[in-house]
Amino acid sequence: MKFLRMFKSKSLWALSVLLIFVGSCVPKEEAPKSSKEPWKPVMDEPSELASIMRSIHAEGLERKNALQKGALGPADPNLVFGLITAEPTEPHMVGPAFEPHANAFIKSYGEVATATSVASQIQAHNNLVKSCVACHMNFCQGPIPRIEQLYIP
Repeated sequence: MKFLRMFKSKSLWALSVLLIFVGSCVPKEEAPKSSKEPWKPVMDEPSELASIMRSIHAEGLERKNALQKGALGPADPNLVFGLITAEPTEPHMVGPAFEPHANAFIKSYGEVATATSVASQIQAHNNLVKSCVACHMNFCQGPIPRIEQLYIP
């Protein structure tokens, strides 16, 4: 009887160990690997204000290229409509001094849009770039070197 009890407990123990080994030897399913696109880190989305400024910068590059070729460049007033009310990247990036800078920018932008000659649009374009730099000196200095590349000598 004692032998039978000892045999049962040893056999249960051995069976448990055997199941553990067998279970660990079963290959696990791997997630299918996609070879379509390489891994890219997830980046934060730009704020509304940053998106507007990036669009304005892209247009500024187009305008600079056109003006350097002797043609009037693009000036889409729709780009600046939301400038004052747009949500910034960080709330502290706008303040009491932001709105006057934004209004000065909008006024300079109007001069770019209404320029009738290449010479007058170059002057208005460079004034617009100056207004960008002046604002960025107060709120977000990072893009200043990139903005300064928009100047036309």
